[in-house]
Amino acid sequence: MDHEAAFAKAFLPSEKRARFIQYLADPKRRREMLDRLNHDLPYMPGFATVVPSTQDFPGELEKLLKAKGAGPTCHVITAGLKADGRELPLGEALRLICMHEFGAILSCLPGRLAYYRPESPGAGLLFERHQP
Repeated sequence: MDHEAAFAKAFLPSEKRARFIQYLADPKRRREMLDRLNHDLPYMPGFATVVPSTQDFPGELEKLLKAKGAGPTCHVITAGLKADGRELPLGEALRLICMHEFGAILSCLPGRLAYYRPESPGAGLLFERHQP
C-alpha cells in the first residue's frame, strides 16, 4: 500500500483523510498540504506518543524506530527538501529532517509506524498501530 495513503487512513481523523491523500497526489496541491505539516497536522491522539526530548534526535530515533519494527528505509513527506516523496535509508532521512526547520513525516511501515517532526521547535510524535 502507498505510504502516504496508509498514513492518512491509519492516523488521521476520517474527515481529513480524503483531502490529505488527494492533495498529496496532486502536484499542484501537494505544496499546500506539505505546508500544513509545519504546525497543523490533524491526527488521532490515541495513536500518537510524544517522543521524549532525550530520544528526539537522529541516532536515538533510529534506535527507537528500529526497536518498533522499522526497516532500513522509510518514505519521506516534507516541504522544502528534494527527499519529499522518496524512499531513503532511515538514518539518512532522520538526519535530514532533524536538521530541517519544516514539518516532516517519515513513514516506516505503511499504516503501522511513522514519525512526525513538526516545525521547529516542537516535540516529535511517534505514530503506531499494531493492526493497520
